[in-house]
Amino acid sequence: MERQAPFIRGDDRITHHNRDLLIALLPILVMPTLFYGWRPVLLVLTGMLTAMVCECVGCVLMRRRISVLDGYAAASGALIGAMMSPLAPMWMPVVGAIFAILVVKFPFGGQGHYLFSPAAAAVALLTQCWPHHMFTYPVLHTKLPLLWEVPAESVITATSPAGQLATGTYSVYSGVDLLTGMIPGPIAGTGLLVLAAVALYLFIRHSTFPMVTGPYILTCAVLAVLFPRASGDWYISIINELSAGYLLFAGLFLLNSCITPRSRTGRAVYGVLAGCLVMLLRHVGQFEEGTCFAVLLVNVVAPRLDNVCWRVRAFARRLWERKGVHAE
Repeated sequence: MERQAPFIRGDDRITHHNRDLLIALLPILVMPTLFYGWRPVLLVLTGMLTAMVCECVGCVLMRRRISVLDGYAAASGALIGAMMSPLAPMWMPVVGAIFAILVVKFPFGGQGHYLFSPAAAAVALLTQCWPHHMFTYPVLHTKLPLLWEVPAESVITATSPAGQLATGTYSVYSGVDLLTGMIPGPIAGTGLLVLAAVALYLFIRHSTFPMVTGPYILTCAVLAVLFPRASGDWYISIINELSAGYLLFAGLFLLNSCITPRSRTGRAVYGVLAGCLVMLLRHVGQFEEGTCFAVLLVNVVAPRLDNVCWRVRAFARRLWERKGVHAE
């Protein structure tokens, strides 16, 4: 009997997965903390705590056992905070976490039953409603105060690599800057080297599927070469696209969840579709970073991908067997 996604993991597996995500976030927060002080950490912690409170409220309202200790709410809130600008107001991760847990997760049945990634849906809401706060970044080495909201007029701001690609502006950041994260951008835009190390950790711990992340990154890289937005050689276009915004971060943290297809073929197709949608939205989208919208779109088709891939493979097998019979 064929089963359809989403697949509900066991409690131990869920806890293991969410714990690994939280551990993987620690090195990502190092560079933003060095550049901007403790405000990026406080944004992430605010999202975590709000999501955990909302998890408890949701469990009480639905008369379920409080499941906050499985780490899912904490991980979701942390991911929401990590995809914001270091200059974002403190109320933004609060709004995002409330929306993710009480609007996206619980109405569909809770863990393993929701149709969309709660963190991606929350960031999409914040992007649509408050794009100015999401995409206004301070220059590096600006120590931001721990205020509820920092007026953008009081801080010197800079254009991120994603913003430069969106406007066709010549990039002022070198390859070393992009690799090491010496660029303005979201908290999670830490640099390719740090994210590569985080990916290795998650792969070793089996908390991220290489068959999703690999095809996703490869698709984005190929499309960056075929349809470049950065001037220069082909590898410059790849580095600029992969290091802009939270493209790589989403491939590691948002695409790998209980919504992810079960079969290897389904996961590969899922990653390729996500990469195509991300690059499409970067070319024609309204915002400089629309990866969260691409994740939501690919979530829609995820439950059917396994079934479609299995049927295609079965049809190809029957066709191959018929050819073998005719050859004999």
